[in-house]
Amino acid sequence: MKSICSEHLLVYMMNFWSGSLLVFYLLKLGLVLAGTRVDEENLHAFLFSGYNKEIRPGMNRSIPLPLDIISYLYSLNDFDLNKGKLSLTAIFLLTWVDERLSWNPAAFNDTNNISISQKKIWIPNLVNINPYDDVTELRTDASAVRVFSSGYCVWLALQTFKVICKADVTKYPFDTQTCAMRFYVWGYAPAEVKSKCLPPVADEFVYYSENGVWDIIDSSSYIQLDFHKYEIINFEFVLKRRAPYYIVSLILPIASVSFLMGFVFLLPVESGERVGFSTTSLLSVIVYLTIIQEMLPESSEPNISTLGYILVTYVVTGSFVVIEVIISLWIQSRPSQSPVPKSLSRLMTCSLKKRNKISEDTLDTKEEECDNLIDEVTWPDVLRMYDKACFILTNIVFCVSSFIYFCIVLS
Repeated sequence: MKSICSEHLLVYMMNFWSGSLLVFYLLKLGLVLAGTRVDEENLHAFLFSGYNKEIRPGMNRSIPLPLDIISYLYSLNDFDLNKGKLSLTAIFLLTWVDERLSWNPAAFNDTNNISISQKKIWIPNLVNINPYDDVTELRTDASAVRVFSSGYCVWLALQTFKVICKADVTKYPFDTQTCAMRFYVWGYAPAEVKSKCLPPVADEFVYYSENGVWDIIDSSSYIQLDFHKYEIINFEFVLKRRAPYYIVSLILPIASVSFLMGFVFLLPVESGERVGFSTTSLLSVIVYLTIIQEMLPESSEPNISTLGYILVTYVVTGSFVVIEVIISLWIQSRPSQSPVPKSLSRLMTCSLKKRNKISEDTLDTKEEECDNLIDEVTWPDVLRMYDKACFILTNIVFCVSSFIYFCIVLS
């Protein structure tokens, strides 16, 4: 009984995969092999005499075999949003009892635990059921199983998986993604093997190497039943994109270029730079739009990126700015002596500043002064008012669209 308790304690202290740490803990608990090589050879011969690895452990077949699973994330290798492919490496600690692998330590010179190749004994067939490419099972030739005299088996496996993870890029580049590795204990019904996800005995990210693009803000492991009542073992991760790089290299440049569009109307028409300035700004926004489209997945489920909508808004606004610049050049080219249409003159005289110039002595006087102002309106006056209106309108569109975007992505 004391030996079994020590073995369970060892399992909850084996939150490592390095061989040197394994030796350290074994020495600390006094569970290091005490026998000779001959004793271990005799033990192997004793254990595998008549052993059939195709048959699952468990003397009473009416009771499912308890299988405990602990998962540690080791590294996040790559996340391709366009393909919806997540590549990651994880460490799995699986424990179960195989009564056929039990022995009396005293009969083998106090040898109470040995390491056995996974090829020689029964191990749970853990199969990934959401693979991106080929179906992958948790089996690596380099792995071995630590077996104790009570038949208690501890399997520590390290493996890389490529799984499907559908990306939601609505809030890109401030997005958060939820991805999971899903497994079946293939070939066994819940009545034969009963899985249980245990919490890590130490920090679940103790082995994790930080990724340059993604932060892992949460993780969980749980078991759910499919429609056939088979167990699905889930290891779920919540990833949050590191946004500072995208803010500096993408958001700020495109916002700056778009903000400059309205200032084209402050350039003197006589300089001849308005058309060049507006078209260059428009092309810059289009280039950024192309870059964004290459980075985002083609799928529109559940929604396309809000940033895409904003960039399209900037492109449309830039197109209207080019048209407005052409109209301003047409107004500038009109002869000063050419009469301004009455409707346009009246629209200008109805502005607040024009009204302030009108005397408010009597209504008749006011109407008379309005008629005089209409006759005095020239094309340079129209151009000044036109440039001012276009400048204000363009900047309002930019500020409103940018405000809406940040409200959505930061909510």
